[in-house]
Amino acid sequence: MKLLKKILFTVLIAIGIGVLIAMDIADRDVFYSRHIPEEEIKEFHFYKTIEEVQEAYARNYKNPEYSFPRGNVEKVKIYKNQFLTSRITSRTLSNENAKSTIDFLNDPHNFDWGETTWSLKESEYILRFFDKQDNEIGKVWLCIEGCGMTESIPFSPSMKFGGLSNVGRENLDSLLKRINEN
Repeated sequence: MKLLKKILFTVLIAIGIGVLIAMDIADRDVFYSRHIPEEEIKEFHFYKTIEEVQEAYARNYKNPEYSFPRGNVEKVKIYKNQFLTSRITSRTLSNENAKSTIDFLNDPHNFDWGETTWSLKESEYILRFFDKQDNEIGKVWLCIEGCGMTESIPFSPSMKFGGLSNVGRENLDSLLKRINEN
């Protein structure tokens, strides 16, 4: 009977650790396919040249249908992208910092057209955007050091291909400094 209790206890601990790891991966990464609406594919991806794609993005910078995060934001949380401690290090942004963050992400001057080849695991921070029902409506990964890239769900043309411009790097540094002071 003691052996059965030890086995059961060991199995329960292993399951608990597995659940924690799965929750951490769900918070910090994307392990599901992203659905891209058909009208979005037609608007942004059916072009032959990069210049045509850039023109399609530019036409939609101010289009409220594609502004990030495409919903009413009740709160914004910032996470350090660290294994198993991301939830512990999360902080809810003040209303002022949340608005500044959304404004930053929807300003095309903060982004350029550079190549964005990096892994989400390289990001230092993750921003998660929630509605009134506490449903996640947006997520942004920030790779700052030596990278200067972002990745967002949902996509927004204002963020171009995700690369930060020089102005965007300065603005993001200033924004993160304000967030970390609070």
